[in-house]
Amino acid sequence: MNNRRFQEFSRHFLFAIIFLVAPTTAGPLSLKEYVTIVLKNNPQGKIASATVAASQAAYESARSFLLPNVNGSAGISRSESPGLSAQQGGPDKNSASAKITGQALLYDFGQTLRQLQASDKSFNAAKYDSQSVMASTILAARLAYYNYLLSAQVLLVNTDALQQMNLHYDQAKILYEVGKQARITVTKAKVDVANAEVNVIHAKNAVRLAKVQMDLVAGLQMSEPMELVDSLSAFEDSIGLIEAQNLAMKQQPEISSSKATLEAARLSLIAARAAFLPSLNANASLGWGAQSAYAIKGSDFNNSPDCSIGADLSIPIYSGGFINASVKKAGAAVGKSEAQLEATTQSVSQQVQQYFFQEKDALQRIDATNVLIGEADESLKMSQERFRAGVATSLEITDAEITVANARISNAQARYDYHTAHANLLLAIGILHE
Repeated sequence: MNNRRFQEFSRHFLFAIIFLVAPTTAGPLSLKEYVTIVLKNNPQGKIASATVAASQAAYESARSFLLPNVNGSAGISRSESPGLSAQQGGPDKNSASAKITGQALLYDFGQTLRQLQASDKSFNAAKYDSQSVMASTILAARLAYYNYLLSAQVLLVNTDALQQMNLHYDQAKILYEVGKQARITVTKAKVDVANAEVNVIHAKNAVRLAKVQMDLVAGLQMSEPMELVDSLSAFEDSIGLIEAQNLAMKQQPEISSSKATLEAARLSLIAARAAFLPSLNANASLGWGAQSAYAIKGSDFNNSPDCSIGADLSIPIYSGGFINASVKKAGAAVGKSEAQLEATTQSVSQQVQQYFFQEKDALQRIDATNVLIGEADESLKMSQERFRAGVATSLEITDAEITVANARISNAQARYDYHTAHANLLLAIGILHE
């Protein structure tokens, strides 16, 4: 390969690498779009789908025991009599046979039917578990999205605070030069600028970490810099506590899964007890056989068709304690499922109340910090006027600027807490969706 071809190959290879590692999303990204990306790429969804498929296969396997079972068989053989020669009449024999047999369950006191019903309930439980996994994935996507919005808002606040500190530093130098402020004022303002720069550095790092979290949840590299459409300023539809609890008891996937699991355990217990009782099966067979014998004076050919139909009754007499142990195991599974349903119900009820009150608390903090921001801004303006007049100290300006920044950060944090609490509340209720 000459140098020109090598350079061309290298250039194409580099373009391919850039294409593979380049972000797969570009432009403004809404919360709904991000959730869609997460649901498409997050491996938890694939795990949930595989679990549902396995439960469906188990149900189909249990259903097969209620259907007839048909088998076919065929064989061919040759026998020789080495002690006798052909002149002595020792024939060589060839034989062939084919047979079809069928068996069908007639009655077993509901044992197989209950097993099928139990598999159906387990299949339903797996589907509810899949819904729960998908809802948890959506929650993770929302929290990652909200966390990035919070980090970006905190960075904006700290950047504005840095600008205010720089303006204050410039004013302090001017006032010092005209004799209205002491040298310590300039020094203090310069220290405040340095502290504000440190806060900006921390805020930028928080934004980078929030971006990494969004990438991990999405399962791919998002565009950079991030531009998100939604904001923390929006409000969600409110839900009353009683309504939330009633909805959770009716449609929460974890509760529905626990109920289905309990029903499956009870049906399995009935099926296990039915194993003590007889079972009646029908059977039928249809076969053909052919045999030929070759001797000196010719040969003969026999064809023997065979057909049979009947029924058999199986009565368990002794199984080494297997059936009794199966009943005990099924009974223990029922007790465990009952306790699990009770624990899940209590946990969901507690979560609904917890996130409901967290949402209300966040709403109250949003209102309070809105008022605080207004008062802090007014206080900062008054302090700046007093400082320009030479009657306020640098410490007063610094305190006012820090109060404004903290109020805005507290407001952003309250809005983040509100959205995360509402998303968790929707998850606890069972209505979290895109």
